[in-house]
Amino acid sequence: MERPESATVVLPAYGVADAIATVVRDLAVAAYALRPRGLHLDVLLLHGDDDVGAAAVKTAAELDLPLTTVPGPVSGPGAAYLVGFQRVVGEGRADLVITLDANGRHDATQIPHLIDQLMADGLDVVIGSRWTRGSGTPGLSLSRWVLGRLANLAFRRLTGTRAIADATTSFRVARLPVVRDFDFGGIPLTSHSVQTAFVAMAVARGYRVGEAAIIYRPAAGGGGGLRGRDVAAFARQLAALREQVDRTRQRRLSTAGRTFTDDHFGAAQDLERLGTAKHFFDWVLDVFDPYLRGRVLEVGAGLGTITRMLVDRYPDLSVVALEPAGNVFADLESYAALTPRVAACRQTLAEYEPDPGNGFDAVVYLNVLEHIANDAQELRLAAEALRPGGALLVFGPALEWLYSELDYRAGHYRRYGLRRLRALATEAGFEVVSARYFDVLGVVPYLVVYRLLRHDDISGSTLWGYDRVVVPLSRLIQRVLRNPPLGKNVIVIAVKR
Repeated sequence: MERPESATVVLPAYGVADAIATVVRDLAVAAYALRPRGLHLDVLLLHGDDDVGAAAVKTAAELDLPLTTVPGPVSGPGAAYLVGFQRVVGEGRADLVITLDANGRHDATQIPHLIDQLMADGLDVVIGSRWTRGSGTPGLSLSRWVLGRLANLAFRRLTGTRAIADATTSFRVARLPVVRDFDFGGIPLTSHSVQTAFVAMAVARGYRVGEAAIIYRPAAGGGGGLRGRDVAAFARQLAALREQVDRTRQRRLSTAGRTFTDDHFGAAQDLERLGTAKHFFDWVLDVFDPYLRGRVLEVGAGLGTITRMLVDRYPDLSVVALEPAGNVFADLESYAALTPRVAACRQTLAEYEPDPGNGFDAVVYLNVLEHIANDAQELRLAAEALRPGGALLVFGPALEWLYSELDYRAGHYRRYGLRRLRALATEAGFEVVSARYFDVLGVVPYLVVYRLLRHDDISGSTLWGYDRVVVPLSRLIQRVLRNPPLGKNVIVIAVKR
């Protein structure tokens, strides 16, 4: 992802005359802290009365903070957020859009911390959360604490957005494309409905949303927070939002909605965790073992996890490892630089030019072919790179009805059935030696965790249990059931005719 160079704070300011000077002063501190990071911050303030706007301008001028004021909509902060978003998008004035309450409960000096986490975790949106570990809420009374927790519980249950602890807060940083894509869908405008819809629709569109701990302070002035009389309206808005979220998510996960790029891998952290699944990958390589010799071309090598395994297992093997994604290639390149038997190239197979007089003995696609839009053309290129009799070794996700949020975030165009892979290999000039489903016991855990519960990442504890319990049992079953009728994965071996 490109490093942001500018950020705009969209700040509706209604009934906050006592707090606005404090908030603007804190924003000036944040702007000063961001300058060494190469990031310029300005403020777009939409005020509910002229006195608030004038006080904000006066304080900003004293502190050299770029601030623009415009009269906000008479309907209040909810509509003001949308007006501010439209203005920022229309002017193309910022890489990041920041929102927070103008009553002082949100500490604007924490903005650099939020942006740092956005960058470090590769997020599209980061929420300044009151409920994540490390947060504090001295600004909440017991009744507001309870209402806030219940409101966010209702949000998670009704919208299916289970991973977000604090969707009702307005303290967040978002990349401009998320704001540009925001579709409110006609839900009645309130400050809380805008906040919850923004989070839910960002998740439904496949953006990466995370949270950072904040200290939620007592208000310097003005109101804020969800009140008892707002609860019924809030619940109605969530019910309407659920329908919009489901439609958007279904469109994104449909075959037509799957669009990805080669230059950035969206689940790099999952790659690191997968690298610890020793039993699983040993099982895969044991199946490929008779064909792993001589010169091997590994397509989509990622961080180099499988590359290392190949080098360690086969002392006479040499590997050309291709990986186009810049955010993972550096690890692969570093390993290759110190390993004479490995050559790393930041390329796809379509960009790579193999030596026609020195064909490879095997081409390996281990959890890779599903990332390639034109898989038929890819296998034809693989055939051209192989010597006669060379092996095509494919391992990937199986069963399209298992396609999940995890698949989408990882950049999977599809999950495979045996019939399709056999046909693709045959049409590309291969003779299929073996094609079967793999990991029969993994189907149910994957269905529950990633399809039904909609988890979109691989937790270390889940992977630990899967690798040490499910994989050995599944492998034992498949010693008896050689060709199971289904499996979480599919594995194909074919040779060039």
